[in-house]
Amino acid sequence: MQAVRIARVTRLQKLSWVAMTVLLIAPVLAQGPKVDLIHLDPQPAISGGCPAKVHFTGRIRATGPLEVTYQWLRSDGSHSDHTIQFARASQKAIATDWAISKNYSGWMQLVILAPARLQTIKANFSVNCGR
Repeated sequence: MQAVRIARVTRLQKLSWVAMTVLLIAPVLAQGPKVDLIHLDPQPAISGGCPAKVHFTGRIRATGPLEVTYQWLRSDGSHSDHTIQFARASQKAIATDWAISKNYSGWMQLVILAPARLQTIKANFSVNCGR
């Protein structure tokens, strides 16, 4: 009889351990893949005279398969939206250019629109056309 009782306790302990594991892991599994890094290089490259080309670079990292919608937001109020696919956990480089034909001081910002909104600090720059 005592052997039977030990077997029941062991089985109950196993069920308890499985239930505890499911409770601890379930929230992590429910979160799914996400963007865990968004970076905009703070010093854009400026080339040419006028118009000058201001080149912005950044990167986005996802923790797993994911579709990410992001936006380049400019100080002049315009923006361009893009979608990038991640087949697995990885990091992808992104870039955009802005042609400016006059003296101008402004900024560019990288914004993640989906799956969850995130944004970088603004990368400031100045173009001096010498006029």
